[in-house]
Amino acid sequence: MNPILSLSLSFFLVFVFITNLSLTNGAKQVLDIHGTPLIPGSQYYIFPASENPNSGGLTLDKVGDLECPVTVLQNNAMIGLPVKFTVTENNTGNILTGTDLEIEFTKKPDCAESSKWLMFVDHNTQLSCVGIGGAINYPGIETISGKFLIVKHGSGHVYRLGFCLDLTGDCGYIGLQMFNSEEGGSRLFLTAIDSYSVVFVEANGNSALSI
Repeated sequence: MNPILSLSLSFFLVFVFITNLSLTNGAKQVLDIHGTPLIPGSQYYIFPASENPNSGGLTLDKVGDLECPVTVLQNNAMIGLPVKFTVTENNTGNILTGTDLEIEFTKKPDCAESSKWLMFVDHNTQLSCVGIGGAINYPGIETISGKFLIVKHGSGHVYRLGFCLDLTGDCGYIGLQMFNSEEGGSRLFLTAIDSYSVVFVEANGNSALSI
C-alpha cells in the first residue's frame, strides 16, 4: 500500500475516537507517576505503564538504510534517554491533556540535525515511525509535519501519546512493536489499535545513557 494512503487511513480510523475521548475527559494537567504536574522544560523518562516502571526507556538507534541513529526505540534493558516537553502555544503554561506539544531528547547524536521528535514514513514497514532530526537525516524518506499530544488512559497516572497532522489536524495514537530482532528495541509508530500506555518519571538529575 502507498505510505501516504496508509497514513491517511490510519488517521481516519482513530481521529474521531481521540477527539471524543479528549472532549469527554476535558483538558487536565498531566501528572508524573507520583502525581506531580509535569513542568515544561524539565526532564522526564517515558516508561511503559507496568508494576515496575524503572526500565524500558527510550533510546535511539540506526534502522534500515539510515546512516544516523535517529529512530526512537523502546528497550526493556535500559533506563534510556530523558525528554523534555514544550507547549507550543505558551512555553510557560501547564502541560495539559490534548495540548499540542513538542517532545525532544535532552541529548542527541552529533549527526542528528535536531533532538526534536518527528514522524517519518519507513519504507520497509510502510508505517509512520517516531524519529528525531530533520529532513537531512532522512534522504529519500518522507517526514511528516505535526505536533505530539498526551491523552489520559485508564486509572492512575497512565497516559497515551498521540500525534496530529499540521496540515489537517487529524490525530492518531502512538503504538509500540518489535519489527526486527536485530534492531535495538521496539519502534514507536502511528497506529489505530494497541496504543502504547506510558508513565512519566522525573529524571532527578540521573545521567542518561550515552548515545
